Amino acid sequence: MRILLLFLASITALFISSCGQEPGKNPAKSMYLNCGRVKTLDPALAADLASRNMVAAFYDTLLQYDYTARPYKLIPSMLKSMPELDKTKTVYTFKLRDDLYFSKNSCFKNLPKSKRKVISQDVIYSFLRIADGRLHSPVFWMFRGKIKGINAFRSATLKSTDNLLYKKGISGLEIVNKHTFKIHLTQPDPRFLYALAIPYASVISKQALEFYGESFSENPVGSGPFKLREWIRDYRLILDRNDDYRREYFPQAQNPADRKRALPLLDRVVCYIIKQEVSAWLLFLQGGLDLSAISKDNFDNVVGLGSELTPALAERGIKLLQMPEFQIRYVGFNFNDPLLENNLNLRKAISLAYNVDNIKAHYNGQMIPAEGPIPPGVAGNDSKFKNPYSRYDVKRAREYMHLAGYPDGIDPKTGEALTLTYDQNGNSSAYRQLAELMIKDMGKIGIKIVPLLNNKPRFFQKLRKGKFQLFRLSWIGDYPDAENFLQLFYSKNAGSCNRAFYQDAKFDHMFEEIIPMPDSPERTKKYKQMVKYLSTKCPWIFESFAISYQLNHSWLQNFVPHDFAFSRWKYLSIDAEKRAEMKKNFRPLSLKELRGK
Repeated sequence: MRILLLFLASITALFISSCGQEPGKNPAKSMYLNCGRVKTLDPALAADLASRNMVAAFYDTLLQYDYTARPYKLIPSMLKSMPELDKTKTVYTFKLRDDLYFSKNSCFKNLPKSKRKVISQDVIYSFLRIADGRLHSPVFWMFRGKIKGINAFRSATLKSTDNLLYKKGISGLEIVNKHTFKIHLTQPDPRFLYALAIPYASVISKQALEFYGESFSENPVGSGPFKLREWIRDYRLILDRNDDYRREYFPQAQNPADRKRALPLLDRVVCYIIKQEVSAWLLFLQGGLDLSAISKDNFDNVVGLGSELTPALAERGIKLLQMPEFQIRYVGFNFNDPLLENNLNLRKAISLAYNVDNIKAHYNGQMIPAEGPIPPGVAGNDSKFKNPYSRYDVKRAREYMHLAGYPDGIDPKTGEALTLTYDQNGNSSAYRQLAELMIKDMGKIGIKIVPLLNNKPRFFQKLRKGKFQLFRLSWIGDYPDAENFLQLFYSKNAGSCNRAFYQDAKFDHMFEEIIPMPDSPERTKKYKQMVKYLSTKCPWIFESFAISYQLNHSWLQNFVPHDFAFSRWKYLSIDAEKRAEMKKNFRPLSLKELRGK
């Protein structure tokens, strides 16, 4: 095994020298990462996580989250101050900073910097573009039905062959002057501002879009902290510091010198797309990457008993961070399927037979069992609440199978075992293992499971069309409010984020009641009531909340766990001298050393 590790380490070293750290060319404050596969750099199309997070490096949003404040708190980003809300609670007034500039780019044809200034028209254009039906933006949900005239604009664009509708505008997006604009909502919506901090709502340049045309998604021209130097698809992206970025500082920086340095603190970010986990892991061990997630297969080699870092890694100065993720994993029932929609006792039986402890073991304990859809730490999550159908209880499950009309799992119509399909979003060995666990669990109550392992496009095609019975999926929250998770059961979202096609008039009424409510004890109470109600209806098997483990080298500074720090890279810094000194003594570690034996 040691010989194998040495061989892999030599291959890794070759990878670094041939395609990464080119001597004399990279600035001292350069950070090296393994990023997911980026599909697009167009904010309005960047629906996947890798693309969304990369977009945040190049573009800016009106609002952002305070990087260190907890609970999470919105603060101005492109604005002089937080937007003002009128007495009707439906009109927000926004005032842009006067130091916002799109990054220098050939699309501006050597125009003076003043001609690259971001103004109100840029914001309005960016938001209308998301609503343009011809673009088919997957993030239109942020504004749909919320801004006056936005839905009518979308419908009109579908019948249009030009862009004259943009000049006409809509009543909900009002330009006051070059640096002031208003947004008119259809009704009070205390959560609307959250959308303006998501990278999807980034402000783009119309001039850049027209210049690049179809290649706009590969040529980001924003007012964010970085600008694109190089993008070789499926290989790497190189980002350079944007010297035209607005003046912003990070007074909590670890290095006192960085507290006086305007953001971003890094001069360069190099993002590799490394598909093989073992290659990325060895790169990290040798200092070729500055931070690393821990894969399921690597968990035992990194974290010992008690979830502590193994001594060999601790001696190398590596830090371990444990971070509950803002997402829920679940198994959904298809409410378009009469068998599952109309048989609550069957859904209860399946829920009770689902052994979450086995799933937890599958993930090396990197999860918290869920009692409902709202993550821990969010108003509406009741730590004392116990979902009666989230307990593993085969005896009760068998009783409910009898009540459901399938004693011992036998379908009286056929005289054979009740058969259900189970769709998953992948076909790797990990997905096969999860399928085997499902087969085993349901077999104990007589149900035959037919596992269907799909590629991603096929899986989501099935979900959109409702062509499934059981499926396993996760939802990552877009903002820190329980409504973002409760919307997954709202009937008007059926076929989109409501993947189960769950429809319940009583729940819909409860959901519509909380929409205009500001954060308050009363709203939190209603959230808890909604969770308890859902638990009695079993629309999902509420499985788990994920916990991620992050490894950082000690020379990486200012890394703070944050679910919504989309523009985190601007705060990070590198102690280049420490990195160079420590790497001199790095050597390949054996599997025995990694496991602390």
